[in-house]
Amino acid sequence: MKNDLLTPALSKAARALLEWQQKDLAMAAKLSLTAVNNFERAIGTPHENTMLAIQNALEENGIEFMPDGGLRHVGDIAAVSRYSGDEFIAEWAEDIYAAVRRSGEQIMTASTDEGFWYHPSFKKVNEHYLAWAERLDLKLKSLVPEGQKVPYRSRRNYRYLPSEMIGKITYCIYADRLAYVLWKKKQIIVLRSPLVVEPFRNQFLYLWRIGKAVSTAEQ
Repeated sequence: MKNDLLTPALSKAARALLEWQQKDLAMAAKLSLTAVNNFERAIGTPHENTMLAIQNALEENGIEFMPDGGLRHVGDIAAVSRYSGDEFIAEWAEDIYAAVRRSGEQIMTASTDEGFWYHPSFKKVNEHYLAWAERLDLKLKSLVPEGQKVPYRSRRNYRYLPSEMIGKITYCIYADRLAYVLWKKKQIIVLRSPLVVEPFRNQFLYLWRIGKAVSTAEQ
């Protein structure tokens, strides 16, 4: 039977992955809060339909129950999104706003040419993004090739590296996502996978540590 995989402990673990309280699970499963609470506390013998409703609700929201008795969130595997066309920057910005929610989070960018971000076509999007980042007190970090001009007021957010260490494709790391920005194609490809993103984040932070701070004289 499908719900043979479900246990009170797994229900609690699944809620933790989804950042749900019991009331959220009860609403998603269309059950009473008491029914969910009783199941997770192993009080009495739960009705088969109750267990099925709980498992269905969790699976519909991205939880996968494994044959070995474990579980995982499908978001931990991999998903790819693509933004293209004249509005590719604006559409991508909406993904950033949705993914980055907590004050103090880091958004890390390695930019092949910082001037692209300040193209007139992206002015309003860029201004909105910077204002949003300031409100959330986000930590913006950008690696750029040596000698590039950067905005004076935010020079502390930049580090210089030799151009060969930047590479030829602009990329951005935020939340559980890695985005590749293909300026000439007006396209952004976003890979969502914590397992893939984490080593990129560690590599970026290493490059940030060895990068050269931008001085006032270089502005």
